[in-house]
Amino acid sequence: MKIVIKIGGSVSIDEKGPNFSYFSRLLPILREIKRKNQLIMVIGGGKLTRVYAKSIEKFSLSDEEREKVFISLISANVNCLAALLKMKPIFSLEKIKNNTTGVIGGVVPGRSTDANGAIAARKIKADLFIKMTNVNGVYDKDPNKFKDAKKIDQIHFSDLAKLAPKGKPNKYGVLDRLAVETLSAGRIRTVIINGKSPKNLLKVLEEKKIGTIIY
Repeated sequence: MKIVIKIGGSVSIDEKGPNFSYFSRLLPILREIKRKNQLIMVIGGGKLTRVYAKSIEKFSLSDEEREKVFISLISANVNCLAALLKMKPIFSLEKIKNNTTGVIGGVVPGRSTDANGAIAARKIKADLFIKMTNVNGVYDKDPNKFKDAKKIDQIHFSDLAKLAPKGKPNKYGVLDRLAVETLSAGRIRTVIINGKSPKNLLKVLEEKKIGTIIY
């Protein structure tokens, strides 16, 4: 199977960098998945980029200049994860072929790591795209702000596109609009799960009911 897994920085990267405890639980599972499948990993910036963003917000930097800084920070996460999984870091989506494996992060300003993962998934004609985030799936509104937010178990890409924000650095949402449109165009089965428990990855592969399925 061809699988693209996006590890949300919200569950894996704290203000000091990669969370050792989290990756200690995640890596054995990823290595097992990698052994049996063609795998591309995608990783975000997490709290590290948010802390950095706050520290440079008073500088007179353009949005593009700031995002180039964030991409550099995410590249450190890419190199770290690639080394841990014995995979190649990928810094250009143009290099992705049908049989590519590796680790992706930020690539160009103005595009989220989710969108980069979606583009990679479409280029390899992935069977499955999994997004690991800090909530249990897609909700009708932000569950971190609204206690009455309702989880959506299944949703069509066209309906999700209406909920998905266009996004901006550090505020792209569960899946931004470009990621949704790209996955939809490639007809790639997508599952959004709570990534705080790495074992949820195995539940997806076992086709157990978990998270939100996007079709």
